[in-house]
Amino acid sequence: MGRGTMALTLLGILSFLVALTIFFERTQEHMIHSSVPSMRPVVRQTFAEVTVLGFLSIVTTVAGKCGLWGLLAEFVYRDAVEEEELEELVETAHYTLFLVMIVFVILVMAMVRVGNTLMKKWTSLDAWCAKVAESGCYPWEVNAPLPPDVQWSTKKVVAYWGLRQEFLRDRSLLPPHADSKNRLPDTFDYARYLMLSLSEDLVEMVDVDWPTWVVLEMLAVGWCCVVAVNDGPHVLAALWVCFEYAIFGTAWAFLAHVRSIARGTMDPAACAHIARNRKGEGTPLTGDLPGWASTIDTRLAESGNRHPVQRHLCGHAPNKQHRLFLFEEKGHESHVFACRLLLLLQAVYVSLVVMTFAPRVARHSPPMYVGFYVLFALAPTCGIALVARTAVPLAIHCGSVGTFRNRKHVGQVLRETKAARAVKLLEALYDLRAQIVMSPQTAGGAPRALSPTASATGVDGEDMVHLAQTFDLYDADGTGLLDAEELSELLASLGRESSEAQASALLKGMDHDGDGEVSRAEFLAFMATQAETSENDASIEHTASKVFALFDGDGSGQVSHGEFAEGLRRFGVSMTDEELTIIIYELDRDRDGLISLQEFTHLLKSVHEREHDTMELLH
Repeated sequence: MGRGTMALTLLGILSFLVALTIFFERTQEHMIHSSVPSMRPVVRQTFAEVTVLGFLSIVTTVAGKCGLWGLLAEFVYRDAVEEEELEELVETAHYTLFLVMIVFVILVMAMVRVGNTLMKKWTSLDAWCAKVAESGCYPWEVNAPLPPDVQWSTKKVVAYWGLRQEFLRDRSLLPPHADSKNRLPDTFDYARYLMLSLSEDLVEMVDVDWPTWVVLEMLAVGWCCVVAVNDGPHVLAALWVCFEYAIFGTAWAFLAHVRSIARGTMDPAACAHIARNRKGEGTPLTGDLPGWASTIDTRLAESGNRHPVQRHLCGHAPNKQHRLFLFEEKGHESHVFACRLLLLLQAVYVSLVVMTFAPRVARHSPPMYVGFYVLFALAPTCGIALVARTAVPLAIHCGSVGTFRNRKHVGQVLRETKAARAVKLLEALYDLRAQIVMSPQTAGGAPRALSPTASATGVDGEDMVHLAQTFDLYDADGTGLLDAEELSELLASLGRESSEAQASALLKGMDHDGDGEVSRAEFLAFMATQAETSENDASIEHTASKVFALFDGDGSGQVSHGEFAEGLRRFGVSMTDEELTIIIYELDRDRDGLISLQEFTHLLKSVHEREHDTMELLH
């Protein structure tokens, strides 16, 4: 090969590798940006696992260059295996493992897609369940239509509601199994909690640990024993397909087990309703406790009497809820392990069908038989995918409620909700201050009167709620009306000291009916109309700096915890000590006792990003 040809060939190879690298990175970026935020760690972990292939490639390449395969062929296999045959076998195994990882990535990405869809449905269902709670009735007794994007059967919707209800109750494990004193409100963002749990469990599934590799090694040893007994192409191909059908049966059994756990965990009324629809209208409603409450608590009797193997697999002292799971105290952990093993086995199965068994059958059979074999071999794989689409999310759902309730995620959701509420209230206060300052004047200098009916498009419904809360903050006597004195207090709290004449002029601009006071409707009309004439497209950074300036009196760019709390009290924002601690915890990210403008901006951005992602899911 000439120098020019060699240079061109090398350039072609390098260009091809660079193109593949760019494709890999762009694919990763696309999957990350197209996933909801809670699914993005799963995507990153999945692509991180692919780096194992690079390590294996380096090892096999170095081993070949150092002549390791020749030494193995000479000293281990003697004359039974040639060096070229051993190198070809290693190369085939390497490529097969590469295909296994690629199929594994594809399967995980399919699960991420399922997670994105579930987030949309869970978010819609959560809002629907909150409306059902307001009615005080059961879901099957209200006429509230399901969201159009939730195309679930009535049984699945009732099951979701039933699991949600028991999660909010957090019943005691001890008789009479009363609701927890810290029962969560019906407005709790259960969908967000489930998404955090789903993301964490999927990351664990993708992170293939050593016990999973040990199980795969044991299966490989068993398969090699079968090959040693009979290596006929048709026999091995048939046994491999039979193995997949056995996995399919196991997946069905796993789904039935998870559904049994869900029935034993959900609200008893929901469970009875599902059973009544399944068995007929004559089935009565019985009991006011979930299924797990009827099991016998044997923790004291079994404590210290369990076999070491049983303690390792099922835990030391499982409670009543643990009894619903096959592996009891380690039930959820075993579900994650089973789902991870299922994904890997599917990747191994499909890869060997493509790389090994289909080519071997093709060498010994006509093309028609090969096509039939491939269809017959991949049929259970499609069935397993359909089963896993239901079983995996349901297993994670059951492993996130009851005794496996994730307190860390509950706390995170509560912090996010309360921080978002505080942020929206602060923004409403800033908007109020800005709109009052920028209030348009008539030619005579007095603010012009505004019509409540002319402001419907000024702000959206959620902003109206926050503005109404702001109105209530300054309606000291609770009459639903603001007089000139209360308006003066409002302006003073926002750093706008005003004279009696200025307050009266502002009141006239808001007072549409001329009764001398500003009603809630008139206040909202004023704010909505002013929003139409103001700069509503200001950046989050701009809004954050203006809101932060309300607290930063000395302009130092930092606010102490005490100054922030005092500012909230000055604005009339009522917060419990717990809520105040939560929002300060969210703000002070570096834990230095001070809140900087950057930290305040970060909180506003995170709140707006979550709202934006939720709106994209719902639309």
